[in-house]
Amino acid sequence: MENNKFDLTVNENEKTEVIRADEDNNFIVDLTTRKTSYCSMNATTKENKITLFNAMNNTEKRIKDCINEVIEVRDIFVEVVTLINEETGERDQAPRTVLIDVNGVGYQAVSMGIFSALKKIFQVFGEPQEWGEPLKVKVKQINKSTNKNILTLDVVQ
Repeated sequence: MENNKFDLTVNENEKTEVIRADEDNNFIVDLTTRKTSYCSMNATTKENKITLFNAMNNTEKRIKDCINEVIEVRDIFVEVVTLINEETGERDQAPRTVLIDVNGVGYQAVSMGIFSALKKIFQVFGEPQEWGEPLKVKVKQINKSTNKNILTLDVVQ
């Protein structure tokens, strides 16, 4: 046990995460925490649970491959993921967003632009349970500079 390193991290969401790194760089994480994710789908049937799990775990599409396409969003799943900054080696947290369309297809992106657009959608339209019908969004890409692009969403008719 002396060779193990323990990292106790508390973020601004009051989530406590215990990570154990052994000599093989294996990580053991608390799998029961739900404080760092959001899900609008109320999956009560086995069919709905399968749709949700597959959208969360193995999305069919990437949002960045759907630029200028319209997605009829029925549900949303967002979780916090940890990314390693290749330049500094530091761990950064970012939102991984999955849009679930009317057919149960998942579209995912790790993107602050998509996350920011969803926050604004929630301010204007409420959460998906309040929409009454799927919300049509068009995937857009904003070119900030030669090497910097941001994904976002426009609401369309």
